[in-house]
Amino acid sequence: MSGDMLVPDLPTPGGTPYVWPGLQSNNGVLQAVLDGRSGTWWIGDGFYGTPSLSWGNGFNVYPGDTVHFEFSVSGTEWTCTLSSGSSSASTVLNVTGNTMNRAIFAVELYDVAFDFGPIIYSNINITATTAASGWCGSWPHLGSYPFTVTGTTASGNTCSIASITQDSAT
Repeated sequence: MSGDMLVPDLPTPGGTPYVWPGLQSNNGVLQAVLDGRSGTWWIGDGFYGTPSLSWGNGFNVYPGDTVHFEFSVSGTEWTCTLSSGSSSASTVLNVTGNTMNRAIFAVELYDVAFDFGPIIYSNINITATTAASGWCGSWPHLGSYPFTVTGTTASGNTCSIASITQDSAT
């Protein structure tokens, strides 16, 4: 999976805002997390779940920056690559016993309102081991915020999405 994420404004101070694209298995999630806890956005990659792995590399980003993210696999090793302007980070994670079966674009909030955004992803490509025609265009959704998906195309095992916009709930 790969794509671009436009870094949103920071939310109202306090609480813990996480915004992330990721790939989920039944045991955890491989993710590129935009973390605003410190009052500045930081983006880093890692796997949360089983097996328990150390968090990966990252760097600070600012509202209006575009971050390119890419997750690629060889055997059980996933390479997570992030880049924005002159900053970049790459982490290789040995994620044994996991089959990634869901792509997720999350707004995960703890004690903070979704009063920032929108969160905009673009140029998204998701490649699976199954024909994209069977799943590209299906958008399960958790949460009460509105979202829009545009420009969806299935070709072979790849689903291409022009943009996903997640609007603030308030």
